Amino acid sequence: MSFILTDEKTGGSNLKWLGSAHATNEAQTVTLKVAAFKDFGDHIPSGVPLKQNAKGTYEPVTAAEDKLAGFLLTDQPARGETQVAPMIWHGRIRPAFLPEKAFDVTTLAAAPASFVFATKEEVEA
Repeated sequence: MSFILTDEKTGGSNLKWLGSAHATNEAQTVTLKVAAFKDFGDHIPSGVPLKQNAKGTYEPVTAAEDKLAGFLLTDQPARGETQVAPMIWHGRIRPAFLPEKAFDVTTLAAAPASFVFATKEEVEA
């Protein structure tokens, strides 16, 4: 973790994947293992589904057998070894609008009890 002060201008996160504002004010602070997000380039987009690894840091869900811990709430820079970030751990999600390179959470082997996934019909309504 770097404590060097920097000044950055960034755009707002694309939050279209959120099905409601519920839980956004109760985000959990987590530590991301930045190297695990290399497929996303120089920034990690909001909406990436996260899992907790054996060391207690978080990385993207990559397989149907992974246990979904939550979703990254806001865009984060992909630099350094770790990055502190907010994660929502319950709520309503619109999977059709998750980031392009994110794992398809509708194919998880175990449905997460803490999330409701909006159907395609609900999204189009």
